[in-house]
Amino acid sequence: MDKTKIEHWLIDKLASLLGIDSEDIDLGKSIFTYGLDSSVALSLTGELETLLDLELDPTLLWEYPIIAELTEYLVDELAKK
Repeated sequence: MDKTKIEHWLIDKLASLLGIDSEDIDLGKSIFTYGLDSSVALSLTGELETLLDLELDPTLLWEYPIIAELTEYLVDELAKK
């Protein structure tokens, strides 16, 4: 999966989980500015693990709360596989 697909998946997933419009999500803002709570963040990390077939740290979204940075990290991890 490439960077663009990961970004789109994250935006669509966040919009769905938080009940906001996907156009309102800014790749340069922290995902927590949209009201994401810890239980949803953990669930999202689990879904990313399944989607990308990667083992991810449960604190991933706290380490990379900006979508653009998170996507870069995930692309780098996929390249290591």
